[in-house]
Amino acid sequence: MNQPVKLPPGPRGRLRCAMRMAKQPIVAVREWRARHGDTFRVPVFPRDFVVTCEPELVRQIHGNRDPGLFAAGVRETVDPLFGARSLLRLADEAHNRERKLMMPPFHGERMRGWARTMADAGRRAFAVGEAQVRAIDCTRRATLEVILRVIFGVDEDARVAAFADAIERWADALHPLFIFIPPLARDYGGLSRYARYRKHSERVDAMLYEQIAAIRSAPTPAADVLSMLVHARYDDGSGMDDLSLRDNLRTLLFAGHDTTALILAWALWFVHRNKPVLDRLRDELDALGPEVDPDELTRIPYLEAVIDETLRIRPINSETMRPLAKPWTLGPWQLPAGTIVAISLVLLHSDERHWDRPEQFEPERFLGSHPSPSVYVPFGGGNRRCLGATFARYEAAIVLGTLLREFEFELLDEQVEWNRGKLILEPIGGVNLRVRPRGRLRAAA
Repeated sequence: MNQPVKLPPGPRGRLRCAMRMAKQPIVAVREWRARHGDTFRVPVFPRDFVVTCEPELVRQIHGNRDPGLFAAGVRETVDPLFGARSLLRLADEAHNRERKLMMPPFHGERMRGWARTMADAGRRAFAVGEAQVRAIDCTRRATLEVILRVIFGVDEDARVAAFADAIERWADALHPLFIFIPPLARDYGGLSRYARYRKHSERVDAMLYEQIAAIRSAPTPAADVLSMLVHARYDDGSGMDDLSLRDNLRTLLFAGHDTTALILAWALWFVHRNKPVLDRLRDELDALGPEVDPDELTRIPYLEAVIDETLRIRPINSETMRPLAKPWTLGPWQLPAGTIVAISLVLLHSDERHWDRPEQFEPERFLGSHPSPSVYVPFGGGNRRCLGATFARYEAAIVLGTLLREFEFELLDEQVEWNRGKLILEPIGGVNLRVRPRGRLRAAA
């Protein structure tokens, strides 16, 4: 016998709530939590969200082992961005099958071979002499180059530049309302803003298919992720087709490029607002000597703690989502099929019940112990944890360590607004810095 629906309280007005989630998600969830409690309902398009920041409910969501409970990780409204064959759009066995195929390139020894490429990309992005820059522009340039060379297997400089130009135009044309209000994702005779986005999206697709064809025709497999995926095989011996490869490359591009760029931009801002943090980092980095294998940077605990604390205080996503494929009991609530269960990272990571002085940037909280996965979930959890989480943290450590060893930065922004950019949460204004080469490393103590 089906139990009656019992939803938590929440705000009203589907259009108004959708607009607030698109434009002011941080302010909105904090306001709604203060008014309605730790778990609340948000009516948006096309279905309701039930948002929570209760650790027990987080454990219930991530610990559920019913393979048929959750639908795809994201809604069909993201298809214009990722594509319908993306790993994010798969559920149940299809998701597990794809994830198993895609997981190996992002772990262990394979990543260590990319360390120097990552360090070089960060170095080139900030090699502007003595100048004022927007950190986010430089970090995006660096992480996009890493994606193109390491994930896509593009090695010629001219081809990297052409790909980067096409991707930047595509990203500039994206608008969050295409995702939050699906009727706006229509061409309307080629006159809409979405039509312009589609034009740039199709150009990127054409280049991706060209790259896939080049990788398939190469006489020997290379060490990039696309080559590994082209030659990987499912349990039945078949391989990933071109459409699935394209959609997953688009997913890895957005998930891996902007995420790491934002971690780096925020880390530069927080570190340079906290002189004791900067001094300790520099001492540990300089102690490695004038020449260092970039992979060694990933084994400095305090650098790792800085990255972890950056992800806590400035999570990249406002929430992680699980659409329900069937009715479910979550705590005291009876949720109908179609409801989107969302864990609010914004609320969870700033809750003073779980974090001492949550508004303070204190990397030391990550030294010696690690917080519970029910209160710290920067990359999600369960079998939907971000596939590239290890890759992102590895790249962030190498690039940030390289930058702090080789450049001096003067922070020009006393305050930086934190809000939604295109789709994810960004430093609005980009974090303005003055940068200059650092010169010789200080002698190790």
